[in-house]
Amino acid sequence: MTMPIQHKFIQTNFGTGFETHNAILDITPYKPEIMIIGTFNPDTPNSNYADFFYGRNYFWTGFKNLFIHNRIELQGTRMPKHGKPKKPLNPDLDKIKEICQTLKLTFADLIAEVLHNETPDYQILDNDNVCFKNRTFNLIQDDKKGQIDGLVQLHKLNQVKWSTKYIIKYLCENPTIKTVYLTRQAKGIWLEQWNEIIKDECLQGIAFTNIFTPSGQGKPVLNSMPRLLKHWVHNTNPNFGKLDNNWLRANNVNLNNF
Repeated sequence: MTMPIQHKFIQTNFGTGFETHNAILDITPYKPEIMIIGTFNPDTPNSNYADFFYGRNYFWTGFKNLFIHNRIELQGTRMPKHGKPKKPLNPDLDKIKEICQTLKLTFADLIAEVLHNETPDYQILDNDNVCFKNRTFNLIQDDKKGQIDGLVQLHKLNQVKWSTKYIIKYLCENPTIKTVYLTRQAKGIWLEQWNEIIKDECLQGIAFTNIFTPSGQGKPVLNSMPRLLKHWVHNTNPNFGKLDNNWLRANNVNLNNF
């Protein structure tokens, strides 16, 4: 009998006062002021070497550029897109925690686990793929691409367990959080969950916005650090928001550098 594929950090103790429950960084050594929400970080042992939320993509190299270097010094993702990291990670986990503490960040993902309904049989493949019902699903891919299905198709099969209600509960219990960012365009199944959060009565004092995915995939970023940070800081595309410019300035970010 197979077990569900859970979020890699569904319940994790990172040490030094950082812990997760229900795929939410709900214990921190400070009162968080900003939550950043993603989609899913599957515990796929052959593919996912993340050591923290957004541990693999452009997120932490981008935030180090913004808040530590105040210029574009790091160009790539923190980990290779495929395969086990070989070089020391930059930033390392200690620096990530330091950035979290300085900026009062917390994190959550909308999906707690997949392939949970009636413990279905599946086979874990390479690159975050699984074989289920003679179909290949990618667990970090939104929708069908070519012959590979995504999370949208798993949702249609009732094989996605959402953590939305836990996120709402956490936000209601932590009124110091005044800003929430969603790291993708809110549409389809994601819009349903996003709307459930932003329309909750106890969360009406929070500023909600979405920013371009830190995976860097798709137009207009196309896997470019300069284009990603320009989008995050100066975006005018109506399908996305941007990082609060007053917050950036308050943390000594020179907007003209991005």
